[in-house]
Amino acid sequence: MRTFIAIDVNDSVREVAQKSVEKLMKRGFRANWVSRENVHLTLFFLGEVSRKQIDEVAEHLCHRVRGFPSFSFTVEKLGYFAKANQPRVIWLGVKSNQNLQKLYEEMKAELLKHNFSFEERFSPHITIGRVKDFPNAWQALTEDITFEPIVVAVDRFSIYSSQLLPTGPIYKRVYECRFEGGLVKHE
Repeated sequence: MRTFIAIDVNDSVREVAQKSVEKLMKRGFRANWVSRENVHLTLFFLGEVSRKQIDEVAEHLCHRVRGFPSFSFTVEKLGYFAKANQPRVIWLGVKSNQNLQKLYEEMKAELLKHNFSFEERFSPHITIGRVKDFPNAWQALTEDITFEPIVVAVDRFSIYSSQLLPTGPIYKRVYECRFEGGLVKHE
């Protein structure tokens, strides 16, 4: 099953994501927009993984981060990844955060120990769209989309399966690991 590990965000971030998407659409951006309920911060995209591997990695990761201190991160701006001066991904930026980086490093060490492969460059962001087409002067059209910084409390991570459909992806939480409360399996 197509799998990723993520931190869920709060309703304030979902609201900002939705309003930003609406503004971008009105300005002529076309993209595969992330639906409001699917907005999250990806820690690791694992790709196609068997159910048995997911069960095992969930146990190992949750054990590894048991007792990890709760923390928060700040979502502070709209940004993009571009290639050849063309926007590819539009995102909400996450302010650099030591605790988030430490959580990533702990989980990365455990995943490597169990031979999982993933992109090792961690640039915390919340994807809101994968761009298909964009207007001229696209950079200027993104610069005035601003919002007040939003603090997101973190005391858990989730493991999701992702099913790709023509209407868009369907994410299903498979596991949730609370830093203080252990592992919860979702059916």
